[in-house]
Amino acid sequence: MTRPAPALLTLLLLLLPAACTREAAPAAGCAAQVDADPVVRDLIAKGAGSEHFKWENEGVLAQARKDAETTCLQGRGVLRRGGGVEPPRAD
Repeated sequence: MTRPAPALLTLLLLLLPAACTREAAPAAGCAAQVDADPVVRDLIAKGAGSEHFKWENEGVLAQARKDAETTCLQGRGVLRRGGGVEPPRAD
């Protein structure tokens, strides 16, 4: 069995972090833009004066953040746009 050349291993170790960084960059950019989404900002503003509103809408805010991040990632081409439930046919 032959052993890989040390130069080849060194090259692979140098390229691995670059590949990981390239994949993580769009996701990091979208995570930073989530709170700028209008729906998320509206929910945060409504909850600013009422702890009760925050508690009742915690799940709604989490889903709005997830939707905003998904939309951003789809726009950057990181995620593919998925199918959904088809509308009923008008016979």
